[in-house]
Amino acid sequence: MTTTAAPDPATTPCTLRERKKQQTRQALHDAALTLVSEHGLDGVTIEQICADADVSPRTFFNYFTSKAHAALGLDTVEVPAWAASRFAEADGRLVDDLCTLIASTVPLSPDRRRMKELLVLRPEMASMVMRWMAESRQSLLATVGVRTDEQTARTAVGLVMSALSEVAHRDTVGDSDELDARLRVVVAEMGALASA
Repeated sequence: MTTTAAPDPATTPCTLRERKKQQTRQALHDAALTLVSEHGLDGVTIEQICADADVSPRTFFNYFTSKAHAALGLDTVEVPAWAASRFAEADGRLVDDLCTLIASTVPLSPDRRRMKELLVLRPEMASMVMRWMAESRQSLLATVGVRTDEQTARTAVGLVMSALSEVAHRDTVGDSDELDARLRVVVAEMGALASA
């Protein structure tokens, strides 16, 4: 993943500006999720989403790259610099550290129930989730490749991204620590099945 200079949210206090950005992002996500659920992706414009979120249309692209990304709450697939650095310096098992990396950077929506309902109501949105997963997988390879060879990186990323997909189907996850733990459990289950 391409890295950008972003502070580690685990060690950086949440400033007023950051809270406002989080609120704007959430407002755009809520508006897009509601509108796309009701009218479908093609029946909604970015201008409508922005009007419901009470932000200007120019602001939209500071947060999301498309209406679908906004409705699904999907962020950029890039690994932030702080996360890539922490992964590169970690000395645990590769897959465990990859679970931590993914858990600390994947967007966790507080309204996952509504997002699952969106995918049932609007099955055409599933392709966007699959595209996001594929882009994320590609982006992760550069970060993971710092610690291992290309083939091992591909296998590890594929394994943990598959675990992420399974966790998304099974559970509602509260925070990144809980997601990290759940990813490790599913990866262990996959390993046990492979050796059974």
